[in-house]
Amino acid sequence: MEKHNESLKNRIAKYFVERIGHWVNGGMIENLAMTLGYKASNASRRCRELHNEGILARKIENGSVWYRFETR
Repeated sequence: MEKHNESLKNRIAKYFVERIGHWVNGGMIENLAMTLGYKASNASRRCRELHNEGILARKIENGSVWYRFETR
């Protein structure tokens, strides 16, 4: 699949901005990235970066990682 000019990281951030207040499973983000032609591991890495930058909140429940837009 063809990758667009916008970075995966920016696409993920926009995805979460559209879902403010909602927790999203990391697997959903990986699936989104794969439909755009990226590897799932690339999406996971970008989510971790967004978390480290304070943009995404992160929690682990039952062995699954969940993210949401950080609304401090």
